[in-house]
Amino acid sequence: MPPKRKAPTTDEDDDDYRKKRNRNNEAVKRSRVKSKQRTEETQQKVNDLRVKNQVLEDKIKNQTKELKFLKELFLTQAQAKSDKLVGVNLAELLKSSDEEEDDEEGSDEEKASSRKNKSKAGSSRSSSKAGSSSKS
Repeated sequence: MPPKRKAPTTDEDDDDYRKKRNRNNEAVKRSRVKSKQRTEETQQKVNDLRVKNQVLEDKIKNQTKELKFLKELFLTQAQAKSDKLVGVNLAELLKSSDEEEDDEEGSDEEKASSRKNKSKAGSSRSSSKAGSSSKS
């Protein structure tokens, strides 16, 4: 069978096709610009949050140091006036709060691992809740 011939195109069809192509090309350009802008805004937010997070972590470190200093100062003052605090074991009181601080000061890896475990536990709890609610 011989190849089919294309129907002769008119200038009007070519003009219409070109207009559609041009509109589409402009729409694609606008879409790419918007996408790039959204990406840049998101990256800027990420950078801002990283800076804010670092500031907060530094603040925690400073306040932890200050707390430790104040506890030592308190212990020193209390021992100097120990005759008034008969029956109170200050070292034991401060020791228990120091252990709590040590737990809070875990490494970043431990914190990340802890967060992951908590989120896993939370998701398993929510799925078990969903299962138990359907049993009711």
